[in-house]
Formats: sequence, C-alpha cells, structure tokens
Amino acid sequence: MCFIFRLIAVFCLTAASCATDNPFNADGCGPNIYGETLSRPTIGRLMEFPWLARLGYRKFDEDSIEYLFQGTLIHPRYVVTTVFAAGYNRNTLEFVRLGDYHTETDEDCQEISDNELCAPPPQDIPIQQIIRHPKHNKPRLANDLALLKLLNPANITTPFVRPICIPTDGNIPLNEFAALFISAWCGSVKSGISVVPKQYRMQLISESLCAEKLASHIHIDFDQSQFCAVMDLDKQQKLNVKDLNLRGSTGAPVQMLGPDGSFYLVGITSVGVRNAPIEMPYVFVRVQEMTEWLMQTVVGEEQKRKWT
Repeated sequence: MCFIFRLIAVFCLTAASCATDNPFNADGCGPNIYGETLSRPTIGRLMEFPWLARLGYRKFDEDSIEYLFQGTLIHPRYVVTTVFAAGYNRNTLEFVRLGDYHTETDEDCQEISDNELCAPPPQDIPIQQIIRHPKHNKPRLANDLALLKLLNPANITTPFVRPICIPTDGNIPLNEFAALFISAWCGSVKSGISVVPKQYRMQLISESLCAEKLASHIHIDFDQSQFCAVMDLDKQQKLNVKDLNLRGSTGAPVQMLGPDGSFYLVGITSVGVRNAPIEMPYVFVRVQEMTEWLMQTVVGEEQKRKWT
C-alpha cells in the first residue's frame, strides 16, 4: 500500500498536472453574483466575494484570536495568501474565517432587491499546515505565496462561501487592458481599516515604471512571479482621495472576469508602501505563474490524505 501511494504521489508531483485530478475550477467557482463587469461600487456587498478569507492569529502569550490579513479560497480545503501574512510578526496563524462581511456585527444582513438577506455565521476553520513556495525570496520578495491547508473542508454549499476560479490554461490575459479589481478590508491611517470589504479598479503598469516609483521606498528585483498595478479611480472616488488606501490588504485577491463570466484570481497583494499616496503602485503575486506549483501541491496533498 505504501509503495502504491508513493508511486501516485511522485507521478502527480512531477507531471505538469494530473489532468484527471485538476483540483480547481469546480462548477460554481468565481460567481459574479451581481452581474456587473466594468462598473462596480467601492463598498462591497453581501455575497460579492465569497472566496475572501480573513486570517486569525493567536497573539504571543495570549489566548485571544485576532483577525488581521487576508487570503483567498481556491478549493474547499485550501486558501492562498502571502508568506508575509502566513508568518506575521510573533503571532501564530491558526484560523481561516470564511463567509464574513461586516467585521463588527454578529449577523450580516443587507437589503437586496427590496428583500432582507442575512448570511449564516462565518466559518472559522483551523489551519492544518502552512506550505510556503519553495522559491520564496529568490530573488528578494519574489514567489511570495503560501498555501494554507485547512483541517476541515469549507462548506461551499452556501452562496456566501465559494472558491474563486484559478487561471490554468492561459485564457486569462493579464495586460494593460485587463479590468482588474482588488477586494479587501482596507483603509488609510486616518480612516482605519474598513469594517466591510472595499473594491477598487486597478491598472497594470510596467515593471520599469513601478521600480522607478518605488525606488525611494523599497528595491525589488522583479521576476515573472510578480506584477505591478496602481489604483484606477473614477471621478467619485477621487473626491474622497484622502480615505483611499490599501493599507491592511496584504494577501487580498486581485480578480478579473474570464470569458465564461466567472471571476479568476490573477493576483495576490504582496508589497506596498506604508501610507502610500494614490499614485504609488503596489506589487502583486502573479497567480498564473504559480498555477503549476499550486496544482501539483494540492494534488499531492490530497493524494496523501486519501491514502493515509
């Protein structure tokens, strides 16, 4: 039995993918609940980002759990975030919270089409294992990806918790014309972190321009695992420019609509300048470059789970 398991695991971890065991993009992934494409409100709505996760940390020498940074559900048993978020300070990352919306209410309700819609309680799931990308920080700040393996699978039968789709076949072009949206609990130092998720349109920019703008704050040797984008604001958003900032969004998803009308995860918030002005770019993990590692890792972990 052990020999059979090792043979299967080795096969799946060395092939580009296990074609019959693609762990991602099950029916219902990345739902566009509200049907909009380019124009979306700044304040996120209930069910709008059912893949958005909050990360729960146990403080050093304390029993309480504090939810700080963010991640993205890509499979009932797996959430992706950054290595920084996975190992934040002296805190221990222990839980993933799914299906949350308003961080200061016990019950999340919202008027939708003249009807009140209320969400079930969030799902708090212990983290079984943190798997860091083997090439993290090679070069510096590159491959900033961590996979959180959950102890129990998320309940994805509810529309409030669903995985996002993953670009696996190159059909999600990431270029200057891509309509990118970031969703996160975030805010400026003045306004504080938002109690509900916000979403902003992002504009891809070149690595050279990005490096130039970041030069006085941080040096990054860009590689294929990263991309840069700036906030792409409409007129109304620019009126509230003092409150616009992605502070607190580490690990949050950048998504875009695919040709099938579903949302795909294309980026993960990795590096930003503290108290950044509006024109300052942010650095994101380029998910499409990570798909093979994610697929191999998840398939390998699932094979181990089934055979042990």
